[in-house]
Amino acid sequence: MMVDRHATDRPSDGNGAAVAGSCVADPTQALVIAASPINRIVLTRIAQRAYLKVQAMEPVEARRILSATSPLARPGLVIVDIDAQVQMSDDLFLHLEQHRSASPRRLPLVITIVPSRLDASPTVEHVDARVVRPVTPETLQPVIQRLLTAVQA
Repeated sequence: MMVDRHATDRPSDGNGAAVAGSCVADPTQALVIAASPINRIVLTRIAQRAYLKVQAMEPVEARRILSATSPLARPGLVIVDIDAQVQMSDDLFLHLEQHRSASPRRLPLVITIVPSRLDASPTVEHVDARVVRPVTPETLQPVIQRLLTAVQA
């Protein structure tokens, strides 16, 4: 039996048909959530270098979209810039965890970008990786590639 490693995260009924109401996560798509437009651009460019299709948005818009129950494809990777507007205790992470629970492959993967002063903070269980500022392609891109390789294996 041949396995399509690029298939989306769709539970099936055993005959190849997607189960209705299931969460669909696409590991080739990423969502960047950051309050700062500059940070959104920087994080988006780095994710694009990892050959991902990226959508970037503000935290308020991301909360609205993630809380909606939509049959549309969901990103397989979410990069969240932790700052004054987005904290680890935010309901944004609750929505991400709900999507992970509905996904057989536990997608989306979540990477947080944290200021160095949060290094000592406890790790949240639904965060797959943390990258400390300043973020550069050399620090973030290997993390993205490592996580995506693990999902495709």
